[in-house]
Amino acid sequence: MTGTYAHAPGFIVGDRPKIVTSRFEYEDSYTLTRYLATDGYQGLRAALSRPANEVHDEVRTATVLGRGGAGFPAGTKWGLTPQGVYPRYLVVNGDESEPGTYKDRLLMERDPHQLIEGCLIACYAAGLSQCFLYIRGEMALAQERVAVALNDAYAAGYIGKNILGTHFSVDIVLHWGAGAYVVGEETALIESLEGNRGMPRLKPPFFPAANGLYGQPTIVNNVETLANLPWLMCNGAEAYTAIGTKTSPGTRMVAVSGHVKRPGVYEIVNGVTTFRDLLYKEEFCGGIRNNNELKAFVPGGGSAPWFTPDQLDLPFEGSQVGAAGSMLGSGAIMVMDETTDIPAAALTLTRFYAH
Repeated sequence: MTGTYAHAPGFIVGDRPKIVTSRFEYEDSYTLTRYLATDGYQGLRAALSRPANEVHDEVRTATVLGRGGAGFPAGTKWGLTPQGVYPRYLVVNGDESEPGTYKDRLLMERDPHQLIEGCLIACYAAGLSQCFLYIRGEMALAQERVAVALNDAYAAGYIGKNILGTHFSVDIVLHWGAGAYVVGEETALIESLEGNRGMPRLKPPFFPAANGLYGQPTIVNNVETLANLPWLMCNGAEAYTAIGTKTSPGTRMVAVSGHVKRPGVYEIVNGVTTFRDLLYKEEFCGGIRNNNELKAFVPGGGSAPWFTPDQLDLPFEGSQVGAAGSMLGSGAIMVMDETTDIPAAALTLTRFYAH
């Protein structure tokens, strides 16, 4: 299998673990039937069998880094909400609009129940009253798959009142945007959810954890971030942190486009895999197209400063990439070979951001 679903991540390539893409090999991966047949909602059951604060501590101990761009630890973010202030909300940022990024779209299309389960675990652990799932307007298939999954999960008792016979109740609301890039910024997304023009709020005072949706404490998490939680609840923080490095544990999804032999989305070991590994190894992109020479690559989405071939051996580790002058951002690598007109490529991106 080649292209977008290269090396169908449902099995291990070499010794590479799969946390969030383990069902991609199944044609019916988006259905509740397949999800339940592959340990679906077992993470939620495990979470609900424990006190909420213990679940929160597990996520904090695992250092689940945000996968939307900033890389802020999810467990730490959840702890920023003021004590005793309710209701408080979870907003899922599925407005994936950074040029070159399409990993979250695949997660929503291929495994929507994993995202839903992650939302439920987050709401339980952080004491969040309701979840709003915001999906980019152009992602029609993702919207359809998530909508069907939500209906099926409600009917099966995984969402709503007294979930799985417990006292835990939460609703998940699906909302889609209208294609504004800036709504990927969390406060702009909140403005859009409230029915306003999607423009960023001033910070301070509008830090979402304290003053977010409808003026209430709000946690904004990325799709891939939440998709990690079911596996974490089933396997524990020790197993999660055994993958990757101390500062960048677990795996992460990267979307590679441009001048490589096999562009696509790959789940890699965080903090360990290098750009050279990703672009040249046969288990990933397999080299530059037509065996050309690499000229430059964008390491973290269209807004990230570009790298050149001398930086290929940097690992996917936020601090090291940052020290080298760029960022991992949203996990989108755009590759340019020796035939690329660099000023024209730069102008294309600049025009996008100007627009």
